[in-house]
Amino acid sequence: MILNLSPEFRLKLTGESKCAARTEYAGGIGIVTLEFDAPPEPFAVEWRIPQHDIEFRWTSASGKIGEGYQQFLPPSWHSRQEAEPSRHAPVFALVGAAGVNRLTAAVSDCRHRVGFRAGIGEEGFNAECAFLFDELPAEPYRVQLRFDLREVPFPEAVAAVAAWWEAMPELPPLETPPGALEPVYSTWYGHHRAVSDEAVEREVVSALEYGMKTVIVDDGWQQTGSQGGYAFAGEWRPDMRRFPQMERHVARVRASGMRYLLWIALPFVGGESRIFPEMRSKLLYFSPGLNTWILDPRFPEVREHLIGVCLRLLAEYRLDGLKIDFLDRFPLPPGTPDPAVADGFVGRDCRTVAEGVHRLLAGLGGQLRRLPHLPLIEFRQDYIGPEMRHAANIFRVTDCPGDRIANRRRIVQLRLLSGGTAVHSDMLGWHPEEPVESAILQLWNVVFAVPQISVSLGELSAAHRRMLRFFLGFWEEHRHVFLHGTFRPEGAGGNYPQISAVSGEECAVAVYDPCRLVCPDAVPKSLLINATPARELAVGCQGETRQAEVFDCMGEAVGVFPVRPGLSRLPVPPGGVAIIGK
Repeated sequence: MILNLSPEFRLKLTGESKCAARTEYAGGIGIVTLEFDAPPEPFAVEWRIPQHDIEFRWTSASGKIGEGYQQFLPPSWHSRQEAEPSRHAPVFALVGAAGVNRLTAAVSDCRHRVGFRAGIGEEGFNAECAFLFDELPAEPYRVQLRFDLREVPFPEAVAAVAAWWEAMPELPPLETPPGALEPVYSTWYGHHRAVSDEAVEREVVSALEYGMKTVIVDDGWQQTGSQGGYAFAGEWRPDMRRFPQMERHVARVRASGMRYLLWIALPFVGGESRIFPEMRSKLLYFSPGLNTWILDPRFPEVREHLIGVCLRLLAEYRLDGLKIDFLDRFPLPPGTPDPAVADGFVGRDCRTVAEGVHRLLAGLGGQLRRLPHLPLIEFRQDYIGPEMRHAANIFRVTDCPGDRIANRRRIVQLRLLSGGTAVHSDMLGWHPEEPVESAILQLWNVVFAVPQISVSLGELSAAHRRMLRFFLGFWEEHRHVFLHGTFRPEGAGGNYPQISAVSGEECAVAVYDPCRLVCPDAVPKSLLINATPARELAVGCQGETRQAEVFDCMGEAVGVFPVRPGLSRLPVPPGGVAIIGK
């Protein structure tokens, strides 16, 4: 079946099942609606457009450890990706050299697995694209495909998809409390599994002095069993050697004014766990690298258990929230046989793992909304799709220790798709002897997200303490523009060498390439951040001469310098800032 979206844009529907198709097109945005009266067989929607100024393909996939970073503009024969509730989102954008949208395409169905292809064909140099529907419900099916062909900045086109999903009534996003937007101290990089109640309470005293308001106690607080790894996972009880009185410990931390979140790897159940015998027949697969089993969310008893674990931890220890990890382990790895096929799906109330995850999220989100105080719930990239927002109010960048460029790039991915859900950086750490001008670059690369700090605060040098105090104070003073301003990342193909935001009478510009010319908005106050090793910024301004107060990376005043109309070279030290006023 050929679908004419516009005179220049035609789609081909392939598959054996008959459906009713409707197309709408106005203002550069097209909607294709497909309705199947009976359970459909697998089908695809394919199209191609000429490669007219297409140099980059944007997707939600972060390129996490073990997967590699997705090629910017892949060949069509190597361009397939998949999205499902616990991995990625069914959207992609083809972007021009100036960051202009050439095509942004998305699917309304975020509940089932959807594949897509979007790459350059070697014959003819067209962008050859498709949405692939090969995991479908055993019931009548309706899906919409959204195509944005407007020549607008591509972040605007991607953000419009997020708004489109959010307007759908099935799974509304969890409310984001103000506490989700305040700096966090995480124990992970600073302590790893050697964490203890004493270490946490010691770090909390320092973290409060820096203005951090939440502590996340990561992996290591729980019983681990004799085999290490996650052989004891599933019970989620404290290691009594390191957390002998967890409830009292949490109470002390919260009494100091710090929120308390605990980490859990929700899908895991280890072979040494006391609950393993009752879950033995409700498993998906074994992960040798993690030394644990993955539970099958298609069993109602599994979902009930997992939701119960979350509610028990929140209530028993009076936590302010949870860091829920490893939801992206639910999908079966490629080549792994589905155990449900062998036993005829006995005991399961749905056929696909994606549907089981959907029901888990629906149940968890519903229970969280019934609590007297809405907790903070952190999910990690890449389980950041629209369905995930129903049960989480924090999305964190996936692990990229020390990789400030990856942290920046992944923050942009999250900011564009997450709407009002808080976006947090990956935890930040640096070598204790790293020059302060270099260490602060980790921080400036995450300035447009909520920073998570993960160093041993008591062991910082005097210079690093001053640097961290300056950054967090500056971020807090101007977070209204960093987090809530109109967000404008530039240069997608070059890892966003400049990012800016504007809010009311203030704009902020972070420069990550020393060769960039900075042209701030014509607003009363401009914050220019030199997140490079260069010792000056090239600034282009119009209008009257203005004054710039310049500070180094520790917040020490460098001087006041004129910024004249035209091109100026502003002596901003590496990692320093300039505040341009009238």
